[in-house]
Amino acid sequence: MPRLRLPGALLALLLTGSGCAASRAARPVSEEDREGYEARLRKAQALQRGAHLDASREELESLAREVGERLEKHPRDVGLHAVLARTALALRQPDRARVETERVLALAPEQAEAHYLQAFFLGGTGQPTAALAEARSATRLAPHQGRYWQLLGTLHLQLDQPAEARAALTRALELEPRDAQGFFLLGLLEIDEGRPDEALTALERARELEPDFVLAHTHAGQLLQQRGESAAALASFQKAATLEPRNWRTRESLVQVHQALGDTARRDAEREALLKLRQEGLVAQDYFIRERFREGEHTVVVVEDFELKGDWARRYEFQVYAPGSKEPVRVISLGSYAFTNAFAHERDPSLPRLFHLDAYAADTTHETYGLFQGEPSYDDTRARVLAILRGELEPTSSTKPGAG
Repeated sequence: MPRLRLPGALLALLLTGSGCAASRAARPVSEEDREGYEARLRKAQALQRGAHLDASREELESLAREVGERLEKHPRDVGLHAVLARTALALRQPDRARVETERVLALAPEQAEAHYLQAFFLGGTGQPTAALAEARSATRLAPHQGRYWQLLGTLHLQLDQPAEARAALTRALELEPRDAQGFFLLGLLEIDEGRPDEALTALERARELEPDFVLAHTHAGQLLQQRGESAAALASFQKAATLEPRNWRTRESLVQVHQALGDTARRDAEREALLKLRQEGLVAQDYFIRERFREGEHTVVVVEDFELKGDWARRYEFQVYAPGSKEPVRVISLGSYAFTNAFAHERDPSLPRLFHLDAYAADTTHETYGLFQGEPSYDDTRARVLAILRGELEPTSSTKPGAG
């Protein structure tokens, strides 16, 4: 298995720096010390999951300083180098983490921690198969270390190996039954396996163990939303938004759930908050999912574009999915097209912007259901779309395939 390597001279320098001249009177590193460092690292990682980023960074930087000072007196302590490597990873300092990992590999290449750290780096650089071999070695050498099994399970998830992932994550939770991250990963596996009830059970356990676990709240909220439990979903998304108020995905979910609850005032307030995040450059795409709902046997997903751009600009797309279909069988859109506006404004420059309500079927049938002066509200547009889907509104014009 290829390992990380540094030039011999540099590696020697790293291992024989100022710390090698440490006094013999330096206090030994006790098991209690190691457990204390481990507990502090886990606490800081939990703060990250709870979006308490400043507090997490402060704790991680303090831990890095303290461990670094101990290493000046104990430069060959593998455990301290390993803690410092993982702390650097949590601080998103890959170069420093790599240096400390090299020290672990040089001092104890066959220790479980060396394989664990190597697996971390390989997995993070798009080499999951190689990482998997290292993680397996770690679990073989230290079978009672829960985080090794958790990493192994995560890599199996990455490689789409659900049975192996389940076995590894289950073992991790047997060893560390109060690990919120482990339950969260198990929840993701259950989602991938199409087991939403089991997924929600795992995510609820993660939230119980770690009440500030943002991703556990958002994923639980999505499952509750899919089950039609909008009030419970709202509570989950509100908790996530309180912890991480500038997360646009959470604001998007709040728009949806307030719509489902019929609270249009709060829906609109959350949409405004989402638009503000967009203006601040915190939304990395041009659209968001405004709503999801059922109409008869169909699922309707509503996409809203933040801006009207291009010759064929659209504000909303109501994408209609049949049961089990991955592509919409029909799309109903509210658009504003350059050629229509140019033609109308040539005749009357005072006209407001014109909008079309059009429907497109999979067989390329095109139907027009209205032309509007000025942009209709979302609620008015939605009402017309429901009338179309229910056969209550006839098109004003249509073009069918093969019509000549």
